[in-house]
Amino acid sequence: MATSNSTFLDFIKGDQDAISRIFLEYKNLLYFVIASYVDNKEDCNDVLSDAFMKAVQHREEIKEPSKLKTFLCTIARNEAINFSKKNRELPYSELVEEIYGVEDRGNAVLDMLEPLLSNKETIVVYYKAVFSYTWEEIYEETGIPVSTARLLYKNAKEKLRKELR
Repeated sequence: MATSNSTFLDFIKGDQDAISRIFLEYKNLLYFVIASYVDNKEDCNDVLSDAFMKAVQHREEIKEPSKLKTFLCTIARNEAINFSKKNRELPYSELVEEIYGVEDRGNAVLDMLEPLLSNKETIVVYYKAVFSYTWEEIYEETGIPVSTARLLYKNAKEKLRKELR
């Protein structure tokens, strides 16, 4: 479900109802992004809160509604990475990557999927195709019923096939 223009504008203005609607619409996607970097559920919830608060503080930087999803995902990703760096020692290979850089594959995939898929489709595709979760595991993590997740995945694959032709 895409955010309406009026909700987006109200969010930018700082309207509490719009902020709540945006949070409810994107919280599962943001949680998913964060969980890609943070292992502990309680820590994921903390980072989600911090990330969304930061997004609200910087909401006026978003210039068009179509960039909201990327804006929120980028903040969530950056907060999760910062949390991970502060709360664990990096293994040697990750330390080398941190110093010399590494291709950001996760964000590139999100960037490709964003204009094509809904939030829920993006979440289901990530869990199923990227992380090889079972349908039951997807349900446990997201609350999306198995039958709905299967339908979302099927629809997402069809959308992606059409786009890649």
